[in-house]
Amino acid sequence: MAGDHEAVALLGQNGAGKSTTMRMLAGYLAPTSGSIRLDGLDMAEDPCKTKGRIGYLPEIPPLYPDCTVMEHLRFVCALRNIPQRGIQRECERVCGLLNITPVAGRIIGRLSKGYRQRVGFAAALVGKPSLLILDEPTVGLDPQQVIEIRRLILELATQMTVLISSHILSEIASVCTHLLILHHGELLADGSAEEITDRYREHSLLDVAVRGDHALAQAELTRLVKGMGTLTVEARPAQEEARFLLRTPKGREMAETVFQALAAHKERVSLLSLTQRTPSLEDIFIDMTQGQPLVGASRHGEEGGCDQP
Repeated sequence: MAGDHEAVALLGQNGAGKSTTMRMLAGYLAPTSGSIRLDGLDMAEDPCKTKGRIGYLPEIPPLYPDCTVMEHLRFVCALRNIPQRGIQRECERVCGLLNITPVAGRIIGRLSKGYRQRVGFAAALVGKPSLLILDEPTVGLDPQQVIEIRRLILELATQMTVLISSHILSEIASVCTHLLILHHGELLADGSAEEITDRYREHSLLDVAVRGDHALAQAELTRLVKGMGTLTVEARPAQEEARFLLRTPKGREMAETVFQALAAHKERVSLLSLTQRTPSLEDIFIDMTQGQPLVGASRHGEEGGCDQP
């Protein structure tokens, strides 16, 4: 891996191969084929130097529960060959970045899950690595801490390459400039969010919300789907109202047709909203990783044509 400093998201469902990929990049696992290169160094040929440039936070941080936070970080500094005279300064630096200075003297095993996660994050930053690998870094954090971690990642991405894995798009899409979508060990997409969405936006989506006779509304929409032959409709009934999602080839607008079809049954069906949109990154992610249409008819519808230490 080489290139400009940036935050890169490794996306995929559970079991997609994200953690395995990260373990190989961190040098924990040997790849069965191919090679891993960082800053001109080859992991197989010079593993010590290559690993020395990598910070790694696995989903479950490797911590010594009987040590204090500061003792653990001092140990990590020694492993990183930080000069003795600089260890205290380095520990204070990473503690400050993760806001764990108030618990630096506490036993790790007595800390909350959120604080333990942040201690692991701090340990990964020791030595200022050029590649920081974060496997589900916000697990166990409360909402405010998640926001703080996002801000930190944005700051770190100006100094190093940050590779983050997640199966939650909304959690990292706002901080990552480059996306990798992985499915069953296969790389399906590689590019910025804009590049990926532009590449897959061949359809427009129409959100329809109705109240009243849900079955009649679905029957009418299904008729339209069958008439077009290439549309997909998803019904998502919820209490008094039902929501449907139609997919149509880009450039073929359906809003007026749907409005007229439902207006013909205004005594039994009330149209609450009608919204035309293009597929979102989440729609595309589901389509690519589940092998379903952007709006999966197989799911519901029919198809035609605060943390304490």
